[in-house]
Amino acid sequence: MKIVVLAGGLSTERAVSLVTGTGICRSLRERGHRAILVDLFLGVEEVPEDLEALFDAADGLCPDARIETTAPDLEAVRRSRKDQSPQVFGPNVLELCRRADVVFLGLHGQDGEDGRVQAALELLGVPYTGSGYLASGVAMDKAVAKRIMVSEGVPTPKWGVLEYRPEETCRLAQELPMPCVIKCTTGGSSLGVFLPEDRVELQEALVRVLQFGGEVIWEERIY
Repeated sequence: MKIVVLAGGLSTERAVSLVTGTGICRSLRERGHRAILVDLFLGVEEVPEDLEALFDAADGLCPDARIETTAPDLEAVRRSRKDQSPQVFGPNVLELCRRADVVFLGLHGQDGEDGRVQAALELLGVPYTGSGYLASGVAMDKAVAKRIMVSEGVPTPKWGVLEYRPEETCRLAQELPMPCVIKCTTGGSSLGVFLPEDRVELQEALVRVLQFGGEVIWEERIY
């Protein structure tokens, strides 16, 4: 089969996604599939006249990917794209997806797990792996998922959404129940998740989690 493995993108989990995608792509090729790894945002800018030939590219276009302990510099990623387009889909991404028998989603975080890519592929009639766009969108947002659990009577640790400015972290650190977990609502792979051991670490977590963007939630810590 001709398979496009979509990875990378512009989420805070970009590095994790590239590692995932590389492993998937190489495993598929070992099993005889014509698989290639395509970065969702950067795409493939240098392509042969016949796009089909890319499915036989050496090592499936896999990068030298590795896990990073810090969030990627997404502005640097944006600047590295030659056409400087703000579009989520990079050069030739959709064209390659249309030519594939199936798209294997190796994406993490926003753009990959929030349903938007799934919805675009469905509109184009392109088969893909994983959950549909609606289930993906609900599951990706921890606050939305929590509200559904509560409404359906599914047991879940106590939690709440936090809206605050950086200068309010000192007050919040004294008010929130301990022990707790601080996390961004749309992150994953442990990025944007903090397990403070005391109120000093709690304040630090409240400051650091803001760099991941989006809503912030606190959750009762279960040992």
